[in-house]
Order: sequence, then C-alpha cells, then structure tokens
Amino acid sequence: MSSKSILAVLFDLDNTLVSLSEALTRLYEHWYLTRPTQYRPEDRETFIKRMNDFDAFGYGTIPDIYRHMLCMWPGSFLSVDEAVRAHSTLMPQMVRLDTKTEKMLRRFNSVGIPVGVVTNGESILQWGKLRSTGIADLVTACVVSEDFGAHKPDHSIFTHALELTGASPESTLFVGDNPEHDIIGADALGMTTAWISLGREWTIASVQPAHVLQHVWEADELISTVGRFL
Repeated sequence: MSSKSILAVLFDLDNTLVSLSEALTRLYEHWYLTRPTQYRPEDRETFIKRMNDFDAFGYGTIPDIYRHMLCMWPGSFLSVDEAVRAHSTLMPQMVRLDTKTEKMLRRFNSVGIPVGVVTNGESILQWGKLRSTGIADLVTACVVSEDFGAHKPDHSIFTHALELTGASPESTLFVGDNPEHDIIGADALGMTTAWISLGREWTIASVQPAHVLQHVWEADELISTVGRFL
C-alpha cells in the first residue's frame, strides 16, 4: 500500500478511546451493591453477565438497558426515567483511559497532529466521560451529537469536526468501532478508516475499512512520522 499524507486523526469515543463494556460492567456491579436488595438477583456475577449479554457492545439505547434491568430486578429503580438519570450522573465515573491510549494522544500532540473526537450521545453523559478521563484536555476538538444537532453517520457532524481540526477528509484518519456510524460514515466523505473490531468479523461487502485494529492505540503504529501514513 502506498503512503498517504495524514494531517489529522478523528476518533469515536465509546468502545474506541474508552471501553464502554468495561465501564458498564463497573456500573452494573455498583448498582448490585447499592440499589434496594428486595428482588435482587441472588448471584452478582450472573446478574452482570445477563446485563452485558443484553447489549454486549453498548449499541442499544440506555432506556432499553434499564427496561431489561427492571424486568430482571423489579424495584431496583422506581422507573426507567430515574435509572437513566442515575446512569448519566454516574457513568462518567466508571470510564477509564488506558495508559497506552493516553500515551498515543500525547504523542500526537507532541508531533503536531490535530486530534478530534466525534461521538453520538447526550451532552451531559459524553462530556462527563471526556472530562473525567482527561480526553477533553488531550485533543483539539470534541463534537457531541446532542450539542451539534446531528449524529453519525450524518456527513455534517464529520465535516464540523474536520473544520475544527483544520483538515480535509482526504488527509484525515478516522478510527471507530461502529461499522455504520463510524466506518461507513467516514468512508463516504473520503477519510481513511480504521475499524476497532472488538473481536468481530467485518460483514459489509460494499465498504471495507482500510485497517482493522484490535486496540485503539494501534493507530499510533500506523503513523510513523508527522504527516505520513503507512
């Protein structure tokens, strides 16, 4: 593959820069230990597994997650709305930034590669994650769909992030885990794409990611020197 100039990198947030599944596991354990114990499932590990199995990659809606939880554990929250509010408040505290990911972001800063985050979700929740992990201070721009008024794969949210980082689609690498929202959306604008596979196989024949990664910090290995992509 011939080299291509890359002047900026855009990342998805959940299950890309941070592990949503790990954060959800911490949150479910917290609920098990702190919510009303009446009707609580007897086995903590089974409860957490059943919650994770319901939405393994966090692609479902937050209300659906808590509808499932209330069916399994009546009375754990008074209502789905109460559970969603509690989720938005506490979830940012459950998210962690891996040291390898932090090192990658700092290196991009040190060599002058602008970095942006483009994430779908509600503002209070996504900004909470960005700030609690320190990501907001390590990147050039963050675009949250609720703030912007459109969500991936809409072209406009990608274009806005490109404008904030001062890069063109052709000179930008996009890294994300969601095939439709991230890879197809970014590819349609002409960005080079890297898919975080999370152990999955790519199944969409019409579009192929340029690269398949197991971990987000592998994106650092794709960029060998400033502005060069291998």
